[in-house]
Amino acid sequence: MQVSKSQVIEKTKYWTKWWIKQREAKLDSISIETMSLNPFLIPIIYNFHDCKENKDLINILVSSHLMIGHNTGFGKLIDEKILPNVFNTKKLDTKFRRENYPYYESCFDEIDHIVYKEDKTHLLSLKAGKWTIQLTMAVQLNRSFQEIIENHSDNINTIKVGIFYGSKFDLTDKYDILRGINRGKNHDVKDLTQKVDVLAGKEFWSWLNNCEETQEYILEGIYKGINESKIKERIKEKLNLFEQETLQNYNLNKNPNELNDWLQLLRSINK
Repeated sequence: MQVSKSQVIEKTKYWTKWWIKQREAKLDSISIETMSLNPFLIPIIYNFHDCKENKDLINILVSSHLMIGHNTGFGKLIDEKILPNVFNTKKLDTKFRRENYPYYESCFDEIDHIVYKEDKTHLLSLKAGKWTIQLTMAVQLNRSFQEIIENHSDNINTIKVGIFYGSKFDLTDKYDILRGINRGKNHDVKDLTQKVDVLAGKEFWSWLNNCEETQEYILEGIYKGINESKIKERIKEKLNLFEQETLQNYNLNKNPNELNDWLQLLRSINK
């Protein structure tokens, strides 16, 4: 059943605000003790990114420290909150797998959701982008999907690999390999193209909700969630506090531009 525009926007807004609070809490936990500063690399970063003052450098260091968590956390937001709570998919969490046959079998390890559409049952393996899988995983996915199709096709109509951003035309050949399509080198995979589809970006969101504009509704919900969170001023204050802590801890000048400034940093870290 299609989820309406207003529901997608409101529910996405709610979970975006929730997620921003989670990431803000992570920023609260950042301190000198939680970050590892490389005194040889920092002068390069300062000049490479054309920093004008220490504030610019601090923003880069904090952003890089948080970025991996941002990417991983956003993937979990989509997987664990948006899909099941906005689009009513069934998340295959640990409890569900343990209690429901056949989902505790190892061939279902890379299946993240069940999607019920038009009296059909689809399995969904969710990926973030085109670089998410490498060759070894693609071959393993082909084998796992083959096992599912051979042993459980009576209850399962298709398997979808959903990539929530990007375009099918930009995907690497690994997404062909997992379907059993060899382009160039011959890999040991079986043709599963009748049962396994790859959907990327707009195509994925459109399929999920039977609506071409679904991805735009999601972005509108995220945008409204950001605005209602009013996070900019709080983040600015937290970054200022961290900058002061860094300057005091390493006795670093506000505008480091001399060798002695970087030597001071080096001596403060490599004691």
